[in-house]
Amino acid sequence: MQHLRTGISRAAAAAAPRPSRAVPAHALGRAISTETMRLNVPLKDMDPEIHTVIESEKDRQRRCVNLIASENFAPLSVLEAVGSVMVNKYSEGYPGARYYGGNEFIDQAESLCQQRALQACRLDPKEWGVNVQALSGSPANFQVFTALCNVHDRIMGLDLPHGGHLSHGYQTDTKKISMVSKYFESIPYRLNEETGLIDYDECEKFAMRIRPKILIAGTSAYSRLIDYGRMRQIADRCGAYLLADMAHISGLVVGGTIPSPFEFADVVTTTTHKSLRGPRGAMIFYRKGQRSVDKKGNPIMYDLEERINAAVFPGLQGGPHNQSITALAVALKMAQSPEFRTYQEQVMKN
Repeated sequence: MQHLRTGISRAAAAAAPRPSRAVPAHALGRAISTETMRLNVPLKDMDPEIHTVIESEKDRQRRCVNLIASENFAPLSVLEAVGSVMVNKYSEGYPGARYYGGNEFIDQAESLCQQRALQACRLDPKEWGVNVQALSGSPANFQVFTALCNVHDRIMGLDLPHGGHLSHGYQTDTKKISMVSKYFESIPYRLNEETGLIDYDECEKFAMRIRPKILIAGTSAYSRLIDYGRMRQIADRCGAYLLADMAHISGLVVGGTIPSPFEFADVVTTTTHKSLRGPRGAMIFYRKGQRSVDKKGNPIMYDLEERINAAVFPGLQGGPHNQSITALAVALKMAQSPEFRTYQEQVMKN
């Protein structure tokens, strides 16, 4: 029996996963065949066609004046991070709680990105948290809806033809266009067509009738400032969460050139590649701490962090794009510089 136990112990030890060890570069080089090394040549040698396409697009961007407001130019430092070895790592989960080993540096990059996101928006980490794993703006909004709503709950946002965004649940009289409108009851509010402004009084009357679970303050084609304080009043009256989608204006918010939604919103979403000048991606900011008090004066606490994080992973995504998160950390450092503020001030002048 003792021999059997010893044999089992040795077999288990042999089968147990071993910690990764650094392999000397010279030893690794001997193990790579000449044929394999040919796979690791520069792009212009591996794929001249794609290299030509990229160079042509680079030339087009240099020659053309781009008046598309939702596009921008990522700085060299951001491009370097996007094209880094961070793309090689799988890291399902969140910092400190991953499903794969070897994520210590991925954790550092993501944690730094979160810290810089809060700093750039001048937020107290005791009152706000942020998820930086969302892949783009529309998925980020959908993740918020799935976190805070049940299927067929009501969502209220600005109508797409009046300046809203597709991801806020656009549909026509005959067809549900956005997936949001298929899973939730998306009901639009509209502009006053005589003034071209959001009609907050009509929005409030409508919200009181339909009682949405989420009220969206955000646009994609509206050139005026949003009265977030007024939207907060409407949300409180109808019992809704206030979601501010600042995807198009986040750089202006970070630069301090227009009012911030954070004072009033429960959740804030944004893309990262428009006025923020980062890589393609998105962030979801969520409130923490006390939300309100009940009738007896007892505090009612926010419970958004766990719900939103679970909606992102594992709810709708697998492994995050670590190269994008790393590049976003770089962009968020840049966004806190005096030069970035000067840049946003010039945008406003233009």
